[in-house]
Amino acid sequence: MRIEDVVEYLSQARIIDLSKKVTPGKAEGPLDTGKRKYEIKPFTFPPGEIMHNIEMESHISTHVEAPSHFVPVRHGRSAKDISDMTLTAFFGMAIVVDCKDLAPKTPIKGEILEKFQIKEKDIVLIGRCPHQGKDRCYLAKEGAEYLVQKKIKLVGIDDTVFPENPEFAGKDLNRYFTHDLMLSSEIPIIEGLANLGELKKQRFLFFGFPAKMGGLESFPIRAVAIEGIE
Repeated sequence: MRIEDVVEYLSQARIIDLSKKVTPGKAEGPLDTGKRKYEIKPFTFPPGEIMHNIEMESHISTHVEAPSHFVPVRHGRSAKDISDMTLTAFFGMAIVVDCKDLAPKTPIKGEILEKFQIKEKDIVLIGRCPHQGKDRCYLAKEGAEYLVQKKIKLVGIDDTVFPENPEFAGKDLNRYFTHDLMLSSEIPIIEGLANLGELKKQRFLFFGFPAKMGGLESFPIRAVAIEGIE
């Protein structure tokens, strides 16, 4: 297939923005973690065009986390940062794990995930849980182990799902099993996805590139789903 044919096909496809907008002074991390820093200050640069100084945290809005976020502190060894990750880690065929029928506080394990026909090298996006607050579902250790065994390339969640068992969230780093299993296997984690409810298909093309920021363990992304035409 010619590249021109690919461009023509994609131009007719349905594009869904899965990212949150970041507004100065109103940036947020994952749900219920409070406000985080994102401040911009304009200045003029010769011959007079506008530029900005930026001060921000790395885990705001829709962001992707690299192994260096967790591996060094958990295992005492160096790990890849955002700029070290191959570009192919951030795009490819994706599948949405729809949690709309799960009961409150359901641990998402392998027996749930296996219903979605996840394939090797898939990007797996988990969300659409109908429950709020502490009743949200969560990705259990057994679910993270299942995804690693399937050899997925990227996992993402929206704010309706806890990435870790909330019993240990913010308390015990040794029990952050999703972060440990994924990032130790060089599988990036996206947090803060949006608009998963707008997807009409279970499988689609996904892009979620961070800027090539050397030394950073995480950075916001523009997450995009492309649903092909029939």
